[in-house]
Amino acid sequence: MKHKNNQVLFDYWNAIRAGRPAPRRAEIEPGDIRRVLPYVFILERKDRDTYRFRLAGTGLCSTYGMEFRGHNMLSLWSDDCVENLKQALDDVATNATISVVEYTAATNDGREATFEMILLPLAHEDGSMTRVLGAAVPVDVGPWIGDRMLTRQWIDRLRRLDPERMRSPERDAEAVARRILAEKPPMAVASITSHASRKPPLRSERSYLRLVKNAPAGREELG
Repeated sequence: MKHKNNQVLFDYWNAIRAGRPAPRRAEIEPGDIRRVLPYVFILERKDRDTYRFRLAGTGLCSTYGMEFRGHNMLSLWSDDCVENLKQALDDVATNATISVVEYTAATNDGREATFEMILLPLAHEDGSMTRVLGAAVPVDVGPWIGDRMLTRQWIDRLRRLDPERMRSPERDAEAVARRILAEKPPMAVASITSHASRKPPLRSERSYLRLVKNAPAGREELG
């Protein structure tokens, strides 16, 4: 992984799962990862064609310039990328693998930003793999990020990884959480214009990218 945020989330997830295929969603404590939480999201798997956002951090909403609830993750991508991402999400949800996606997102006027996204399996209370925990972080941040909507995106590189073969320096969840909280928080992208005062986009500028509005801190935000 190129971005520290994604490595931090993997380390925490790996410690929480404690050798199991995936941790349960109730075991994820938002306070333990609050320094990276702005770029964290949770997807709910309805079926192979539908992975809906249940949570997305404020950093993501600011970066993309929009907030949307319940949108299908698969509809965010260009048509030639959908099948590859669908297969990756299927592997995460059914085989407990993890995926790392490097991708590019662009505005209507041709500005581009590169991102790295990690996708991790998350179990429901009954043990079924119906959630995906992830983070998407901009690798390069231009001064326009947060003030212009990102309207399209495509995959540059997609890797499926076996978590058992990935190096993680710590296995104890409490130790990982303490390390995360002690580190300097990642820089969040600040919107130049607040969402409340921003005018609705023109019909021709309507974005394909829709993310969940960030919920107040607490257990229910993981639901």
